[in-house]
Order: sequence, then C-alpha cells, then structure tokens
Amino acid sequence: MARKMERKSARILALILALIMLGSVFAYMSRGGGSQKREVELRLNDFREYVNLTPKGAYFIEYYNMKFMSLENSDPLKTFIESKLNEALRKEVFSRKMLEIPGGISKVYVAYYYGKLPLYFVDENMSKVYFASEDTMNVDSYSIKVRPGLALFDAISPIVLGSPSLVAEVVKIFEGKSNGIGDQTYPYLSRVNDSFYYAWFVYDGYAAAILRTNNTTVADFFFEGYRLNNTSSCYEKVWAVHFIGNYFFSKLNATTEYIYIKNFKDGMNVAVMGDKNFTKLAEAQPRILTYKITIEKPKE
Repeated sequence: MARKMERKSARILALILALIMLGSVFAYMSRGGGSQKREVELRLNDFREYVNLTPKGAYFIEYYNMKFMSLENSDPLKTFIESKLNEALRKEVFSRKMLEIPGGISKVYVAYYYGKLPLYFVDENMSKVYFASEDTMNVDSYSIKVRPGLALFDAISPIVLGSPSLVAEVVKIFEGKSNGIGDQTYPYLSRVNDSFYYAWFVYDGYAAAILRTNNTTVADFFFEGYRLNNTSSCYEKVWAVHFIGNYFFSKLNATTEYIYIKNFKDGMNVAVMGDKNFTKLAEAQPRILTYKITIEKPKE
C-alpha cells in the first residue's frame, strides 16, 4: 500500500510540475505595463516583415499573435491556439532559468529547421530582456549573447532566440551580408490581408514536396491562417496557395456559412472561409478544380 501511495504521489507531483511549467509559459503573455523599456535599432510590427530576416532552410513557419486574443478562456479558437503554442515554446528556451521577459510576449514567430533548435522571433513589447548568457559571440559589428546551444540577438524588436549558428545568420541578414526567405515568401504573403491569431505556411521546395497529387507537385506555397470577423461574428480561416499548373479555388459545394475567393493570374489563389462553428471551420477547405483541355483530331 505504501508503494502504491508513493507512485500515486509521484504522478500527482509530476502533474503539478507540468501545470506549473505550462503556467510559466503563458504567464509571459499576460504581462505588460510597468516593465523597463529598451532602445532598439529596428522595430518590426508584422510577421510578413519577419520573413526578411529568416535564414534560408526553414521548412515550416508558425505565427502566434496574442495581442489580439480578446477571447473567452473557453473559446475553441483560444484553446486551439494555446495548445499549439504550448508545443511550439520549447522549455529549454523559455524556462525562467534561461529567460525573463518582464514586459510579456505579444507575438511569437517560429521557424523550424531540420536538426536544429527552432528559431524564435519574440515580440517582447519593447521591454528589457534578461537572458542567462554565459558568454558573447561577435558577429560582424554586433555581439550576441550565448550559452550552450542557445543564443540571443536583442538589438532589434522582436528579439531573436535560437541556436547560435541561426542567430548569427540573422545578424548577417540584418547587416545586408546574407539573404533571408523574404524573396521566396513575401510576394505571396503580401496578398494575405488583415491580422491573424494564428498562421502557418510552407514554401518553395518544402511545399512542393508535400503539395502533391498523383506524384505531381501542384503548388510551391501554402498558407493557412485563423482570425475573427467582428462584423459577421464568425471565425475565419484563410487559405493562400500558389499553384503550379492549371488549378484554382472554387466555391462549389462550400460547407461554411460563406466563402470568398480571389484567383490571381500568376497562380496565386486566396480563399476566405467563415463560420460561427469553429470545429466546422477547422475542417473546411475550398474546392480545388483544374482546367482540362481536350484536343480532338480534326475531321477529314
């Protein structure tokens, strides 16, 4: 009986610790106000600008915007976002032993790379950031703070956190000595309007490898974003796809309360789907059709 009680106590303790760690992550989101502000050389306001400083090689991008999250705790969109955000914020980066952000976090942009720690752009509301650095590393005319496996670049806002090699590459892009993924993504992202609570996208060869049908690549860019339409009181999901070949979005057999579609001549297609039922919206997608051209032999 004593051993059973010990095992049960251990499970309860593990659950409490897990909840404490989860709480410490989301505690960052609710702060603000009295924190000490800092001077920066560049202030980026939108994730469409972050792509210009994102090093090449990222295979998947996520974006979280807590600044606009005026949702009830029980709201399914908020539950959806917080679940994803808890997975995205790696504890070895956002542990209070490593990082303290008195001003709170309003936006998080995450770029994933094979075999490396994700690269984080964190909008810290211009507050001073306390990082448990053990050394510094000079990258051209800048100095980044480092500790084993992790680095911080805080001369700009958002701050940049990630593996030292990736953070160093951000500095090189910032100084104009290297190029980011903006030339591959911004021409498409610039046509996706409005603010999003959550969004993700893939691009270039990484998109081409997964956006396939019958072993044929159909697109080289895919974006999905979630937001609220206060006018219609609906949740909205936005798809933006750059098709390769004769494919296009259609309203045919739409399953949501409304859907708006814009098909551009260069293969870019944008669909805005709206519904008051978030579960229904999350499963919805626009119909994708293709042109079929049949050439018949002329009659003699």
